Amino acid sequence: MPEEVNPLAVVPCPKCGEPLWFYRIYQVDLMLDREGDPIEIGDIADDPWDHEEVACPSCGHKPKYHWEETGLGHIIILNV
Repeated sequence: MPEEVNPLAVVPCPKCGEPLWFYRIYQVDLMLDREGDPIEIGDIADDPWDHEEVACPSCGHKPKYHWEETGLGHIIILNV
């Protein structure tokens, strides 16, 4: 019988085994209010991002990856 796959399982780093993270980097100007405190950045989820990467926060490995259409959305596929 095939092993059941946990859809919420983390993807381990191929170098060290720690969980990989997906990063999207948004470059947004930080602005200050009248008191000199940073203004809170609003919801940027729908904004275009400037950079994205898959990386291991433990060892710094950045595996190559690509996006794949599933019919229900997109998934990240590691190129290993």
